[in-house]
Amino acid sequence: MISSVLPYWDQNIDLDIAPWIPYGKDYSPVTVNTLCDPLLGSLAGLALEMKSEFLYLRSFQSGSVGTMARQNIIDPVRNCTMELGFTMVFSYSEQLEQCVLPLLRKYPGLMAGLTICDIWRDSVLIDECKVLMLVDEDPFFDEATFIKSLHEAFQFLSGRLNSNLSFFAERFGYHRFSISYETDDLTQMRITQALFDMELEATKEVLGPVPELKIPVIPTLR
Repeated sequence: MISSVLPYWDQNIDLDIAPWIPYGKDYSPVTVNTLCDPLLGSLAGLALEMKSEFLYLRSFQSGSVGTMARQNIIDPVRNCTMELGFTMVFSYSEQLEQCVLPLLRKYPGLMAGLTICDIWRDSVLIDECKVLMLVDEDPFFDEATFIKSLHEAFQFLSGRLNSNLSFFAERFGYHRFSISYETDDLTQMRITQALFDMELEATKEVLGPVPELKIPVIPTLR
């Protein structure tokens, strides 16, 4: 099991993807984000260099966009819900975690944790993966500055200004699947969470708080 520095969020998250989105072999995991913002597209490409993948962004400025929410990028008219706060989700890698840790000190309100992400197509569970999720509850969080800082961190740690892998991922198709032996065991993560949920308040008073973060409820405006 990989030893992670970041705590775990207190619950799993779900991503519902459109029926027509290619999941197993994706030919546009980077350019689809460029349609929203060229910097976001470059960030998605560099995430591949970090052995990670940018999956999802929800914010006041951008709405709900990302590789797993491309229907909102292509048809923004339907993305009419205004999301307060900031949430960003990447598939987990050790390199990604090392990039994020210094930024938590730079952005005091920003929280980062690990959890399981269930990928759904309608009512069908098509994949489970370990993810790193960034959350800031401030509706005025400076998203543009943070994404620029994260982009620069990716460039520094990967040693590249732009991604080479993104060309091959888009030209020949990006094979997306979870590799269980390269990350935490998902079953063990679920068992640990169940034990946390069963823990009595009296026990918590003796042992102290569990090493997890509570996912905040971020309001939306319609």
